[in-house]
Amino acid sequence: MKKMQAVLTYCKGKAIYFILGTAIILTLFRLYLYYKATYSIDMTAAYDDQLFIHHAQNLLKGNWLGDYDSKTLSKGISYSLFLALANKLHLPYSILFGSFNILASFLMALSLRPIAKNRGYLLIIYLYFLFSPISFTTEYSTRIYRNAIVIPSVTVIVACLLAIYFRKYRSIKSILPWITILAIIFPFYWFIREDSIWLLPFVVMALLISFIQIIIGPDFKIKKEKKLMAAQLEINKQKVGKLCLFVLPAVTFMLTSQFLGHKNEEVYGLNTLNDRSRGEFAQVMKNLIRLDDGTDINEKNSRIWVSHEALNKAVAASPTFSKEADRINELYTTHAWTEAGKVKELKGDIIFWALRDVISESGYYHNNAKQTNDFWKKVNEELAKAYETGKLKKKKEFYLMGTGDGKIASDVPVLLDFFKTAYAYNLFYKDFHQGGNYSFGTHNEVEQAQKLLRVPLLNNWINSEDPHTPVLVLSRPAKIATSFITLYQKTSGVILIFSLVSSLFLAIGVFHAKKDKKLYCSILVIFLGLVLTQFLFLFGVSWFCSYSPEQKEYFLSVYTGAGVPIMQTAIVLILLGMSRVQWKKAKNVKK
Repeated sequence: MKKMQAVLTYCKGKAIYFILGTAIILTLFRLYLYYKATYSIDMTAAYDDQLFIHHAQNLLKGNWLGDYDSKTLSKGISYSLFLALANKLHLPYSILFGSFNILASFLMALSLRPIAKNRGYLLIIYLYFLFSPISFTTEYSTRIYRNAIVIPSVTVIVACLLAIYFRKYRSIKSILPWITILAIIFPFYWFIREDSIWLLPFVVMALLISFIQIIIGPDFKIKKEKKLMAAQLEINKQKVGKLCLFVLPAVTFMLTSQFLGHKNEEVYGLNTLNDRSRGEFAQVMKNLIRLDDGTDINEKNSRIWVSHEALNKAVAASPTFSKEADRINELYTTHAWTEAGKVKELKGDIIFWALRDVISESGYYHNNAKQTNDFWKKVNEELAKAYETGKLKKKKEFYLMGTGDGKIASDVPVLLDFFKTAYAYNLFYKDFHQGGNYSFGTHNEVEQAQKLLRVPLLNNWINSEDPHTPVLVLSRPAKIATSFITLYQKTSGVILIFSLVSSLFLAIGVFHAKKDKKLYCSILVIFLGLVLTQFLFLFGVSWFCSYSPEQKEYFLSVYTGAGVPIMQTAIVLILLGMSRVQWKKAKNVKK
């Protein structure tokens, strides 16, 4: 018996080496899969892939974002900075991207160390995120597009918030690194996309709860008398120091915003972070979306946010806009956006990209950002006056966002269908895959992107002049990636059911457990916060995308990925809570 105990003690002592060795080997293997993956880019996507490449090239040349046109300030800067950084460090994009994902997985596991019973659980958590299907699937991994860095950014932010919460009663040194990382990653995340706001409520509430709990302390109890409650509050230097740290993320975010605004003013003469989703053009979008064109197109065709007739009414109501009446007419008769008049109405937000293009043909968006902004400002003022006087009327719709379309009762079934499918993409990794993607554009464009990124893009390039599409054979890394995706897909249902049952069990534990009640309560509160955050995110995506039912699968595969790390974190927390349950004592209680 003593020999057996000695062996067990020895094994426990050596377990750390096994865990560390396993983590290192599998990390290198994962990095290899990132490096050998088949990446693709669409250099014909002037507002997406191509734009980020051009921005990165200009950043490396010291030209900021290049000459000002209708695309320059229409997207966030973070992904272009990421591409430029990889080039500056002389690293292949695949290595920097892979390292970012590995770091995110490591930080997530490390953040949960205070509540993990042993290091083996941390290894499992690390590997769970490291080999997550979202890190393999094309739209969030092998396509050279900004969605790729959304996932690790969200993961790092959530990891930092969890680490701060579970270490809030420790020393300043324990939470300083996490708040510092959060202060760096949050502004970076914010400027990846224009719809980053969905994560803000969770960030604010998580920090606020930690902040309040630091003030009241771990032993605070609710008393009937206010004096007794106040007597429990103790303020000391360590508390004040920790509380001051909570300001850091807000400070770095404001400084980053101010820097970008001033830099754009210095280069382009306009202090703005984005001239499409913010500022005067954003207000124009809002005014046009709400404009009632006097027809029944709103009831019959939800795909159309702004009809041709609505634009005509806006032109008639705005003397400044009316100067561009010929351009609006050209848009619907001879322009490429409508295929020379074959497309009678432009659906969704495509109308706004088209509008910027046709207005640029009048001389705007040509290194004259302030003049362009002033033009839209006058249009806004005139449209606002037309609404006030009753010359223009607003649609009777419900709006969720300023620059998004409104909904009426008949839109609800389609919205709910999108919402249900969005959850399928998140919970069951629906249609996740890697491989089979081509690179598009001229040979020179793709070659320049390949040179910038140091990843082979011409191997799967399609020559637009060649009528025969080449057959792209899946590489071995792509087949391995597909195997991991399949594994997660097949086990997702069981894990989800077990997690939901476990959450109910922990809810019971909050009231009946003799130990770890506070921990169970904390886990359930965080779990609920994550679930609500995912709900908010997927609902917002479904709302935006539901104007085009025929593109449902494509839209949801492109826009729902950020919900996956939120869902996975919620599952991990619940299972960690279950690992803390002392089953022997639980059985005794039942008896």
